[in-house]
Amino acid sequence: MRRTFWCAFVLVGCASAPPAPREPVPDYPGVLHPPSELSPDFAVEQHVEVRQGERRGGFDAVLQKRGDELVLVGLGPMGVRGFVLRQEGEAVRFEQTLGPRLPFPPRNVLVDVHRAFFKRLPRESGAADGEVRGHLDDEEVTETWRGGELTERRYARPSFRPGSVRVLYGAGCTASLCTPETVKIVNEWFGYELVIENRRYHSLQKS
Repeated sequence: MRRTFWCAFVLVGCASAPPAPREPVPDYPGVLHPPSELSPDFAVEQHVEVRQGERRGGFDAVLQKRGDELVLVGLGPMGVRGFVLRQEGEAVRFEQTLGPRLPFPPRNVLVDVHRAFFKRLPRESGAADGEVRGHLDDEEVTETWRGGELTERRYARPSFRPGSVRVLYGAGCTASLCTPETVKIVNEWFGYELVIENRRYHSLQKS
């Protein structure tokens, strides 16, 4: 079994390394809207790289949003399913078939997914480039637009702690259709980075 998959998945030492000390994970603030309120419907094949301090790892995944269901499937070697994280309405379910337990609530992963792929400030096609500021779900949000594409979105919550959650977008995220080639999430609150390569999108919109 490829060790890097599980190193990335749990963000702790691998099985052959001494276990990392268990520390309480702070609550990760963030609103999860029912998937029926999110758009568009799509599926995307991904490769995810995880970085926290000196720890590194990577794994493949499939993210799908259809109707009132949002599903993230983590894949191990040979496409073996490692975990399934599912949101249906307001309910969150996590099923794991391989590897050690997650050291943090699965809900935290969904909060990152919502911030990166679904939350957005109102914007019309053709609006001028530059910074746009607003509020989403009690968070201060700043978007940066260049050449008609979104390049960065920052989420700040000063009442929680300093810093922000920064989402950096590769080419392909416009006001009308956001299908970026890459997404990088820099979580300054908890000191980790996710680098997501979006390899193939599939539209699930009803024609």
